[in-house]
Amino acid sequence: MLNRCYDAWPSSFRSHSNVFEIEISDISLRGNLPKVGTTSWDDFFCVRIGVCNQLQTTGWALRSYKWNKTHRFKVDESSKVTFSVDACDIRQSRRIGSFEETVGKLLERPGPIRQTVNLYGSGGQEIEIHFRIAPIQYSTINKLSISYVDLQDLPSVHHNTFRVQVAIDDTIWESSSKPSNQGCSRWTDGYDFPFQLDSHASLQIFATRWLHGNKPIAVVEGSVKEWLAAPNGVFSKTLESMGTKFQLEFKVSQISGVSTAGNFYVEKSADPVVEKHNKLDTKEIDALDISAVILDIDPIPKFGKLSWDDRFFLEIHATNNGESHKVISQGQQGVKCLMWDTTSTFHISQTSRLVFRVLGYDGKDSDPIPIGTTIFEVDELLQKNSLIKRPFLSSARSVRIDGIPTLSFRAAQAGAMSFTGSSSLTARRSLDSFTQLSAAVNRTAHLNVQPKQPRDHAQNRRIIEDAISRASKGNGGDEHLYPLLVKIGIFVSVAERLAKLHPYASIAYSILATRYEVIRQQIARENGVIRLMHTMQETYDLIMTVNALPYLYRRKNVIEAIVQQTIECAFFIRDYANTRGSLAQVIKNSVLNVESQIKEFENAFKDLQRSFQSQVAVSPQLTVLKILEDVQDLGAKADFRDMHYAIDARCAASYAVHLPANSAAPPADLITSLQSWVIGDSKESERICVLSGPVESCSSIALVVGERFQFASRLGSSYCFRGDRHNDTRSYTNLFPTIARDLADRNAQFKQNLWRAVGHNMSLRKTWVVKTQFEEFILAPSRDVVWNGPYLVIIDGLEMGGNEAARKEVLSVLVEKGAELPRNLRFLITCRLEDDICKAFSGQSHILRWQLGESGSFAMPRDA
Repeated sequence: MLNRCYDAWPSSFRSHSNVFEIEISDISLRGNLPKVGTTSWDDFFCVRIGVCNQLQTTGWALRSYKWNKTHRFKVDESSKVTFSVDACDIRQSRRIGSFEETVGKLLERPGPIRQTVNLYGSGGQEIEIHFRIAPIQYSTINKLSISYVDLQDLPSVHHNTFRVQVAIDDTIWESSSKPSNQGCSRWTDGYDFPFQLDSHASLQIFATRWLHGNKPIAVVEGSVKEWLAAPNGVFSKTLESMGTKFQLEFKVSQISGVSTAGNFYVEKSADPVVEKHNKLDTKEIDALDISAVILDIDPIPKFGKLSWDDRFFLEIHATNNGESHKVISQGQQGVKCLMWDTTSTFHISQTSRLVFRVLGYDGKDSDPIPIGTTIFEVDELLQKNSLIKRPFLSSARSVRIDGIPTLSFRAAQAGAMSFTGSSSLTARRSLDSFTQLSAAVNRTAHLNVQPKQPRDHAQNRRIIEDAISRASKGNGGDEHLYPLLVKIGIFVSVAERLAKLHPYASIAYSILATRYEVIRQQIARENGVIRLMHTMQETYDLIMTVNALPYLYRRKNVIEAIVQQTIECAFFIRDYANTRGSLAQVIKNSVLNVESQIKEFENAFKDLQRSFQSQVAVSPQLTVLKILEDVQDLGAKADFRDMHYAIDARCAASYAVHLPANSAAPPADLITSLQSWVIGDSKESERICVLSGPVESCSSIALVVGERFQFASRLGSSYCFRGDRHNDTRSYTNLFPTIARDLADRNAQFKQNLWRAVGHNMSLRKTWVVKTQFEEFILAPSRDVVWNGPYLVIIDGLEMGGNEAARKEVLSVLVEKGAELPRNLRFLITCRLEDDICKAFSGQSHILRWQLGESGSFAMPRDA
C-alpha cells in the first residue's frame, strides 16, 4: 500500500534516495490530561516532534487546545518520528509521555491519526494525540502572506493616524487607518499576494490628512526574494521621516509553493529520541531583557464597579535550574490593549522557560483574577531579534474576551555594548581585534602566569605587535580616531586585572566607540582635536609596549590618572563633535576658548607620560574643562549653608549601615546597561531611570554605578533614604536642596546660576515646597550650564522617604518637569514596586523603567 501511495506522489519531491518533505498539522491532545498546577488555568501542555536531526515544538497551550501550526520535515520512508508530550505549570515542567513510529507506517494510516499515549508513572492511564501527516503537494501558484505590520516610535504627523499600503507587482492591499498609541500602530490582519521570487514588493506608510490627499511618509521597497530571506520570517527596518527614526516590522511567509527560508522554524537536536529522564545541559547567557510588553485585548475586562478601580498586573516567571524568579508590573490601559513599559532583567539559561500571566484586580481585598497565560522557551526567544508575538490563552470563565488576544514584547540579551548601524562597523572591528590580545598582554604584564612559569617575551612581543598591525590595517582611511580606539581597547584587556580599572577603561572606550562615525566625520579637519587624539595615542603607546607591561603594577596611580584623563577628554571630544557648527557651539567656543583647553589636555597627557617614565610615585592632577575665571570667582563667593541639607545621606555612607557585608555582587550586564544609559548622548534619551526590585539588589547596583561615575568625576549627587532612620535629616523636603548644593560643588557655572537665582532671597532658599525647589534649585540653574559629559544623580530607596501622601508631590514634579532636565543630567532612582510609584512613572517617555526579578509569592499592592 505504501509503495502504491509513494508511486502516486509527484516526481518533484521524489529522488533516488527517496528523500521528500512531509507536513504534520492539526495537533491536539484529548482525554484525561493530568493536573500539574494548583488550578486548571495554570496547566499547560506542548508536543515536541523529532524527525532525524530536526526538532520542532507546538508551543505551550491550555488543555484541549488545537495547534494550527504546520510543521515541515525532510524525511525518507524509514525516518522515525517521535512525539513527546510535556506538561508544566508556572513553576516546573515534566515529560508525561511519548510514542515513536516510522514515516512510512504513519503515511499508511488514513485520515486524521489518533494515537494512544501511556502516561509515565500513572499505572496505565492514557491520553490521545490527534494529528494529520501528509507529503507536501507543491503548488504551481506561489502566495506571499504579509501580516502583523507593526510600527514603533512613530513621529507626530497631522492627526497621528496612519495606514499602510502593500503592493506586490500589480496586487495592492491597503489597511484601515489607525491612531497611534504612544507612537505605536499595528495591524494584525494580513493579505495573501500571488508572486514570483523576482516580483517587486513595496510597503508605504501614510499619515492620514483630512482636507488633502494622503502622501506616504516612508516607503520600503525590494524584491519578494529579499523579503522572504528575513530571519525567522520577520522583516525589520529602521525608517526616517521628518527627522525622526522609527521602526517597521511585519511577518512575511510563503503559504504555498516551494519551501523558502523564513517560512518555518527548525531547531537542531543531536538525538530526536527523547527519553523520560534525560536532562539537557544548561548553557548560561549573560541575561535577558524583556521590554515593551503589550496585550492586544478587546474588550478590556472589567472587575470593579468603577472603571478606575480596575488594575492590571503582569507576572513574568522565570525558571532556571529548579529555581523560580518572578517580577510583577502594573500596566497602563489603552483603548484596546494593556501596556507595560518596564524593562525586566532575568538571569537564566538557554534551556529555561518564561511564563507570562496577566491578572486583573478590582482594587479591593479580593484575589486577583487570571486573564490569561502564555509560555516561551528562552532558546526560542534568542533565535529572534524582533518584536515577538503570540496568541494569549485564557481559561478564566469570568473574563469575557472576543477572539484570542495577542501578547507582544521584545526580548534581547542584556548588557551588550551598543553598536548600531553600519556607521559603527569599524568600531566593531576594533573591538574584535583587541580581544584576541588579552592572553599575550596579560602574560607579558605578569598578570596571568605562575611564579615559576617561563615567559617567552619574544613570542609575546610578536603576538602583540602582529595583532596591532592587523587591527590598524583595516582603518577605512581613518588615521586618527580608529588607532586611538585600538590602543584603548588593548588597554581594556589588561586593565581587567590591573588595579580593578577595567570598568573605568571600558567607559572611555564606549564613549568614543558608540559615536564613532559622528566623531570621525566632524573632526576630520579639526587640527586641535586631531592633535589631542594623537597625544592620547602616544600615551597608550608608551604604557602598552612590551617592555613597559611588566611594570604597570608599580605605577597604578599614574595608570589611574591616565584612565580618568582619557574619560574626561573622551567626553570633551564627543560633545564637541555632536554640536560642532551650531550657533550654540560658536558661543560656547568663545566662552571656553576651546583651543586653549585642548592645549591644556595635551599638556596633561604629556605630564602623565613623564610621570610614567620617571617611575616616581606621584599623584597627577586631573585636568578638566574650565569655565571663565569670573564664573569661578563668583562661584567661590556663593554660600548655601543656610539651604536645607541632609547630613550623611550619601549612598556610600548609608550602605555601610544597611547592606550586609556578604551582599552578592550586582549583575555585570545590568551595570553595563545602566552605564550606557548614563553615557548616552542622544538628545531624546530618557532623563530618568527608575530601577525597582529587592532592596539589597537595588542598593548594590546604585553603589557600584555611583563608584564608577565618582571615579570618572561624574557623580553629581547621591541621596540614600535607606539605612538607619533615627536622628537623621533625610526627607522629601530636603531632597532637591541637597542635590542642588552637591551639583554646585561639582560645576562652577551651576553654582553661579544657583547663587544668582536664590542668593539674595532668603524665603526661596528656605522653601519647603518641592515643586518650587525642583524648578528653582535644579532646572533654572542648569539651563545654560556647559555640561562636558553627563552628571549622574542617584536617589536610592525613594519609597522610604515617607508615606504615599508625603511623596505625592515628589512623584508629580519628576513626572511633569523631569523631561526638562538637560540631556547631560541623569537621575537614577531605585525603589520598591509601590502602587503610587508604578502609576506615576508608567507611560512617561522621559522615564526609563527597569525591573529586577525576585523570588517569592505574589503580593498584590493595596490601597494606602
